[in-house]
Amino acid sequence: MTAAGLCRGLDTLFAVPPEHRLDDVDRVTARQVLGCDDHTLSELLGRGLPASGDAGEERFDSRDLFNLALYSGTGTTVPEQAFAYSLRWMRASTDELLAPRASRFALSVACAADACGPQPTSVLALPRPERCGGAVHDLTVEPAGGTVGPDDDTVTRTASQLAVTATVHTRGERAELRSPELRAIAAEFAAMDLRWVKLPEALSDDVELVTTRGVASCDSASRYLAGLCERAGFAAVTRIGWVVGMLDLVHAWVEVEDDDGATKVIDPVFALFSATVRDANPLLRDPAVALRTNRLIPTGLSTGGTVAAHRCAGGPTAARVTTKILPAPTRPQEGS
Repeated sequence: MTAAGLCRGLDTLFAVPPEHRLDDVDRVTARQVLGCDDHTLSELLGRGLPASGDAGEERFDSRDLFNLALYSGTGTTVPEQAFAYSLRWMRASTDELLAPRASRFALSVACAADACGPQPTSVLALPRPERCGGAVHDLTVEPAGGTVGPDDDTVTRTASQLAVTATVHTRGERAELRSPELRAIAAEFAAMDLRWVKLPEALSDDVELVTTRGVASCDSASRYLAGLCERAGFAAVTRIGWVVGMLDLVHAWVEVEDDDGATKVIDPVFALFSATVRDANPLLRDPAVALRTNRLIPTGLSTGGTVAAHRCAGGPTAARVTTKILPAPTRPQEGS
């Protein structure tokens, strides 16, 4: 079953283009990701799975392997099991998705080099849950001092590492899309039957892949949907942030002004994800409903923004980014 599913998945795989390939995974790790034996891996290579290197010593792009495994339909691969676990909250009731939630938030960035270069600068985005009816308490930045970016969206320090911690309060909101045009746009997007895939950073906001290849990242799906809204005459922006329970994923969604003057969240990728979850809350895919879950922690940044960055020795350098979002004791929000 695993071999058959992987072969079917290979037929629909969007392979990372050669100019963006990393080839960062060997055969042993590839078999672990795909949950297959060496014979099946060789069969996939014979059917066209991209790889480099000599026979028996091939190397693969980890994103190709992840995407292949995720849509193999076997239910046994590492990506499938990881997604099933991290998306189990989509089965929650509407009340659970809207209820106030408190989380202890910690984000850090550090130079990934063995020795940080001269003139180091580290930048982090700040959580901005107040944009969605939430609040931040006990915000701490280490090291202290430095500057905060425009509109308090980012914090910058002259340092090889930087950390932000806070208690973040979020709450969800269910709102009807009043505009028939917005409902039609949401329905049109849902009918495209796109696949979310891991993409190279250089392609993550490539809207053309949505229309020509049927694949999307959070960024490109949100950009595409926001573009549809704008062309229909609605004020719309993309937003990036974090999802409680999906720590390695910087998420993106759309904020659009409806006919009633209210700004509402349309989350195109949550709709795609929920289609893969058995017994998911149907509101996540309802084109007539703008559902903002209590798991969104927004920044003040749009798609294309960076939540963590480091520079030293006169240019951007590789960085180690760590994100932790854990349950915290609740306390009343200001103004609630």
